[in-house]
Amino acid sequence: DGIAAYVGTAGGCARRMRGREARAGRRRPGPRAVAVRAARKSTLLASAASDVGTQHTLNGQKLSGPLRAVRNNVFVKLAEAPEQTAGGLFLASDAVEKPNYGVAVSVGPGSFFPSGGKVPMVVADGDVVLFGKYGGDDVTYDGEKHTFVTQDDILCSFEGGTYSAEALKPVFDRVLIKKDAAMEETSGGLAIATNAREKPTSGVVVKVGQGRLMENGEFEPIQFDAGERVMYTKYGGTDVKFGGVEYVIVRVADIIAVI
Repeated sequence: DGIAAYVGTAGGCARRMRGREARAGRRRPGPRAVAVRAARKSTLLASAASDVGTQHTLNGQKLSGPLRAVRNNVFVKLAEAPEQTAGGLFLASDAVEKPNYGVAVSVGPGSFFPSGGKVPMVVADGDVVLFGKYGGDDVTYDGEKHTFVTQDDILCSFEGGTYSAEALKPVFDRVLIKKDAAMEETSGGLAIATNAREKPTSGVVVKVGQGRLMENGEFEPIQFDAGERVMYTKYGGTDVKFGGVEYVIVRVADIIAVI
């Protein structure tokens, strides 16, 4: 009888231990379950944080959510326009030059060639970009000046967001050229007035993009290298200045000779 009582008692203890372990197992999920739950919680928190206080407006009208660019369009928050000249003179509001660079807020997924091949986007959200002075559809987004441009309008981006020639990355078939100095006197020694000096059409290649993207997905080979002096078409390109040095950004097709 004593042995039977002991066995019964031991069996009861074992059953109680198994019950406790089962309950503990339910309370303490394995590492994988913990990771899944943590990931779900992180996603929910991030989603909630992005939705808090994000009432966006476009030209004064409320939007249901953030604006999203499509195709090869890039939505750019413009840099601040200069309010005074380098000499310290304040500019009238109608004389302030519109900045042609800023931060890409939303970049579309890309467009397609007529043959069906995709044209990839080579800029991304958050990139500082420079675009042609005469492109863009200006809007006011969340009370600040923005513009829509296409990737074709973008001349370059800047590594690390630094607005400098060293950080500049030409897009596709764009080329950065350091311009030759304009002629200051004639061959006979006569000085030429500043406003009469002919715009230079030559300079040294500083940086070259990947090249023109062809429909087969390959890049057209470029026939000159950085460091070579070239001649480009008279009215091609966009003039830029970094640190007081004059440059021009042209397309590969605007360069007509290596000199």
